Amino acid sequence: MKKSFFKTLVMMLAAVTVVSGCTQGTTSSTIAPNTTTPTTVAPTTSAAPTTYLTNDDFERAKTSYTDAKGVERSLTMQTLYTNAGAPHLDPLEEQHVLVVPFGFEDSSTLPEQTQDNLDRIQKTFFGTQEEIDAVNGWTSVQTYYNTASYGKSVFDGAVLPTWLVYPGTVKEFENYSKSGAYGFDAAIYARDWYVKEYAKESHGLLGENAKPLSYFDANNDGLIDLIWIVYSRKTGQPGDWWAYVTYNQSAQGNKTNPVVKTLGFAGVDWMKKAYGGYDPHTFIHETGHTYGLDDYYDYNNKRSLMGKVDMMDNNIGDHNAFSKFTLGWLNPLVVDIEENETARITLYPTTLDGNSAVVLPSPGYNNTAYDEYLMLDFVAPVGINEKDYKNGYESVTGYTTPGIRLMHVDARVYAGNRDTYLTDNPQDGIGFRVDNSYGGRMGLRVDGDYIEKEDGSYGYYSLLSLIESTVDKDININTSNAYNGSSAKTLFKENERFTMAGRTGKSFAETFLPAGRNLWNKSKTITGWKTVGGKDVQIQEIDETCTIDYGFKVIEIVKDDTYGYKATIEITKNA
Repeated sequence: MKKSFFKTLVMMLAAVTVVSGCTQGTTSSTIAPNTTTPTTVAPTTSAAPTTYLTNDDFERAKTSYTDAKGVERSLTMQTLYTNAGAPHLDPLEEQHVLVVPFGFEDSSTLPEQTQDNLDRIQKTFFGTQEEIDAVNGWTSVQTYYNTASYGKSVFDGAVLPTWLVYPGTVKEFENYSKSGAYGFDAAIYARDWYVKEYAKESHGLLGENAKPLSYFDANNDGLIDLIWIVYSRKTGQPGDWWAYVTYNQSAQGNKTNPVVKTLGFAGVDWMKKAYGGYDPHTFIHETGHTYGLDDYYDYNNKRSLMGKVDMMDNNIGDHNAFSKFTLGWLNPLVVDIEENETARITLYPTTLDGNSAVVLPSPGYNNTAYDEYLMLDFVAPVGINEKDYKNGYESVTGYTTPGIRLMHVDARVYAGNRDTYLTDNPQDGIGFRVDNSYGGRMGLRVDGDYIEKEDGSYGYYSLLSLIESTVDKDININTSNAYNGSSAKTLFKENERFTMAGRTGKSFAETFLPAGRNLWNKSKTITGWKTVGGKDVQIQEIDETCTIDYGFKVIEIVKDDTYGYKATIEITKNA
């Protein structure tokens, strides 16, 4: 979305072909011209000068909307979850998290219920970076989220000063847990225990400096912001002993004594996997779910759409620009240009700079995270990423050298009608139509939404997937669940280009787009359903003019004193 019709004159470099087809709707805002005097740089050769649009000439996508009463409200994952009746952490608010070390009167768990592990839990969740560095760790959950959000979400809270020991063995607790969801029942037990202990003289085992339970309801909605149960039972045991996030569907707010809504559940042994026993990765990943983020790995073990290198994939590094966009932490530039125009965009590593990401919009783009588009972010081994990318995590190698990452996003949402996508008013949505699991994972026919290819096979949609710099039809993100992205084959480096227009053979479109050819997912309209072989099959209408054909070239990636690196990319759009 252009902010200006003026351009900066610089020397002509190789342009990139960009064609956009399929006019579906209009953009959501009208931009007035900027009246700033343009800057002119004389060319140093006889080549004709090219007029460039720059960062300042484009509007940023929105992470808010105006309601029926004219009030501007945030549009984040919290909006969707609230509409669905399952509010999670608000990503733009301060959070007060209660962390509960949860033990048992059981010989197999007693060795874990130590003061040393209490200290580990405290540092893993709320340690300062200085404290973490002193034990050769990576970061804490608190530092990670305060940094990943560019300070827009404050993750704070407290760890109980003692192990909360259930009065019985593990087996007796399992029998006590009528729901079979051990995390849910442990959280309810811990909440009730806290209320009783706080009522005692000097607040009992909580200590005289303990906060009232209402402290853990920072937004005063009657629900504990988040309760984390860190149990002493070894993970991987029969039953519900693993790491997950869930919520109490029946919770009703109580502002005086808030109740459990969203909770995390994981064993203390998860933090002992790496970084000297102060490993926060699992707790960071699961906390990502409490903010509303999906898993990006394939539950059906068919593909590896983010190449494993992401916090919501294989628990490594920072959240990508799309995740941050959906949480309201990042507002990317929307590079919406006219034919024969050229945009030259400067980016810094997205993990450090919340202004460094680009959306290449689909026709009728609604200017929010909740639509279909291509997204570019600048990935580098700096900031949160540095230790993880350079060291790797659980056999996954990070991006050890900087480059531009290209992602195809289909974050269209649904409301009541599951046969349609809700793009005009995404704030009314209750969830994404599709996820990253091949064929879907929720048992609903739309979760496995697909487009029929020319050969009659199906190309399943995904929420978020890479378009890699190296095209390999045989071994890529779509062909192997074990596939690991890398700097060399995933990221676009200096002088490398991406364009779908005119490619033959092993093309980006053939390899990475669901249609297997140069089409947005928006090219398909569901006109009905039919039953074939006992299965529901969509009746599809395809608009063959709804093509992507976006492209870019990485002009340079250079060192930068402030952010470590700086990248310049060039985007054009020609008929």
